[in-house]
Amino acid sequence: MNSVKVFSPASVSNVCCGFDVLGFSIAGLGDELIITESDSNKVNIIKVNGYEVPLCAEINTASIAAQSLLDFLNIKSGFDIEINKNIKPGSGIGSSAASAVGAVYGINELLGRPLKRQELLKFAMQGEFVSSKTAPADNVASSLYGGLILVNNRENYNVIQLPVPKNLYAVIHHPLLEIKTSDSRDVLPKTVDLKIASDQLASIGGFIHSLHTGDFDLMRLILKDYLVENYRTEHVPFFKELKNISESNKAICCSISGSGPSVFSLVKNYNEAIKLKSKYDEIYVKNSVEFNSYITGLNSKGVHCL
Repeated sequence: MNSVKVFSPASVSNVCCGFDVLGFSIAGLGDELIITESDSNKVNIIKVNGYEVPLCAEINTASIAAQSLLDFLNIKSGFDIEINKNIKPGSGIGSSAASAVGAVYGINELLGRPLKRQELLKFAMQGEFVSSKTAPADNVASSLYGGLILVNNRENYNVIQLPVPKNLYAVIHHPLLEIKTSDSRDVLPKTVDLKIASDQLASIGGFIHSLHTGDFDLMRLILKDYLVENYRTEHVPFFKELKNISESNKAICCSISGSGPSVFSLVKNYNEAIKLKSKYDEIYVKNSVEFNSYITGLNSKGVHCL
């Protein structure tokens, strides 16, 4: 039987001012999926290594996404999926999105690429919806495309790949606890004050301009989340301490990735990333919080075959 091995990266979403629309992939961290053609005429999750996710195909994000693709193509072939689950569910760094993207990408490869990369997004979103009960595409698009993306139409999932200035790095810290996306969204207000909306729009416009011009000073001045961050900070351990360290070290920003509990900061070179990561590490170690931490550029590859 033909098979393929796929790497599908983790991702940061809700990049400060970009609630549900801005995200980027994380280099070196992701799920690996081994997908093999089978005679079963259905998609099966045959094994999960690493972090625990459901084996039941009816509730696993990878199998749901894969089946939606096969249904669209009217293909009755079966596929067995083995997942090396390296991204902890509920981490805020795109765990469900990575599995869903990896599944549809791998099956599309095995079928001879009947669909273009951008056409796969809506099928991966079927798996993401089951996990989060909502359908923002920033994690899924980040994992699929790689780099830094803007979802500028949530109805049609139109994705723009944004330019990334040289030497822009992200420091990411993931305290090892779980926050369900659906629970985190429940704390958000249903309506937004007009001034807050205006400030958020100005921030995202300024940020995109700073990406095109490479203006890190403008990026640091403008990149803020006026909309959701304040409602989620109490669910993220030691976020205020990390934010204070970020500001005192003149990092570009410090904010919550996705629904949390992961935190990310942007800095303007690799040496600053190493320095900031060390200081964040100290906070978690001092307070006996288990965590993982990463440094990534913002030009990393999206999902690909190994």
